[in-house]
Amino acid sequence: NSRFIAQKIKKYYDRDAKVIHPPVRSGVFYLEPQKIKSEESFYLMAGRLVHYKKFDLGIQAALKTGKKLKIAGSGPELERLKKIAGNAPVEFLGRVPDENLRRLYNQATALIFPQSEDFGLTAAEAQSCGLPVVAYGGGGALEIVEDGKTGVIFNEGAPEALVSAMEKFEKISFDRAKIAAAALRFSDAVF
Repeated sequence: NSRFIAQKIKKYYDRDAKVIHPPVRSGVFYLEPQKIKSEESFYLMAGRLVHYKKFDLGIQAALKTGKKLKIAGSGPELERLKKIAGNAPVEFLGRVPDENLRRLYNQATALIFPQSEDFGLTAAEAQSCGLPVVAYGGGGALEIVEDGKTGVIFNEGAPEALVSAMEKFEKISFDRAKIAAAALRFSDAVF
């Protein structure tokens, strides 16, 4: 599902693998013609609340910057993450239906994606909606995010590195239509 995994197959099994990226449901996740106005500026994280997805990193960045963060998803880490958040500007939305997630992708400033995934379907969905992604530079994210064009890559799994990436991100003007167009390579039609 990514060059990242193809390299692992080569390393461990000494076999070449053809990469076929998982599809984004383009009928569900797309750039809204008229971007839905949000009353506030916010960063977004989405997915299952499990340890390896590093939601705590996004929360710590929100604590350091004072930037609003919305987290869409549920899972076993919820209570621990709420304790870390304390009085930070973090809103836990729970599990949201895909239509609401599409709206969040269309409204948010950026998706924070601090984990290393085999592919990273959430990042591809976000970009299909024109949302830039601030991503950790490992795993499949390197095939989804083009640094400075469709988002920003950071290379250290520490809150300070994420904060620096967010600061870099805010100095760049991103074209959401171009991001959505670039993400078409992950559409279900291409798949």
